[in-house]
Amino acid sequence: MRHLEIVATKEDLVQRAVECFIEAASKQIRNKGVFAVALSGGSTPKPVYAALAEPGNRERVEWDKVHFFWGDERHVPPEDVQSNYRMVREALLDRIDLPSENIHRVPAEMEVRMAAFQYEEELRQFFSGEWPVFDFIFLGMGQDGHTASLFPHSAGLNEDFRWFIANYAPGMETWRLTLSAPAINAARFILVLVEGKAKAARLKAVWNGPSDPDDMPIQMIDPPDGDMLWLVDQAAGSEMEKDLL
Repeated sequence: MRHLEIVATKEDLVQRAVECFIEAASKQIRNKGVFAVALSGGSTPKPVYAALAEPGNRERVEWDKVHFFWGDERHVPPEDVQSNYRMVREALLDRIDLPSENIHRVPAEMEVRMAAFQYEEELRQFFSGEWPVFDFIFLGMGQDGHTASLFPHSAGLNEDFRWFIANYAPGMETWRLTLSAPAINAARFILVLVEGKAKAARLKAVWNGPSDPDDMPIQMIDPPDGDMLWLVDQAAGSEMEKDLL
């Protein structure tokens, strides 16, 4: 079930996302003793990760029971400035008390297909069942309608069996590493963060336009057994608000 929530400012978006994370972590840790999260890269979630590390918030999470995975990664070494892992480490991981074995980094320094295969093996060792059931997945949406590293007209959109894949981004001429759409859709909860006026028209097309997942891959994401919250700031939601008037 997908829901849309429009908040006034970027700061409101960050605080609402923090509360979503902490509430979900508390519930899943209470119910089953572990909280498995897939993280996204980009500029939008970074302040959320940083806010989680602030004293008032980090004390509310049992971090030793949280396992961090990455929903996608750039094909660069872990210390590269483009690395999603490095961004999360600097914003959050270095600032909380977390066992090293709870950090499941994509081995993106390897040959890209081998990195995808090895990471899928790590996922399969952690999760049982046909698909990995993450408790919480952070996602974003690009101006082109991509999410994770599932890009428009890329081969990875056709993946029906693999959990984690190497996917070539046609317009960017680069390889990425990413969860497949079916693996994302197996999640219990997905939080999509969208901010900025530049994404307003695409957001409206994704929600209200015709279904065209090859052109707007984020339309593929709709967890059948989980919940999906689109958390949007007022600038990104401005075209949606016109429809709601």
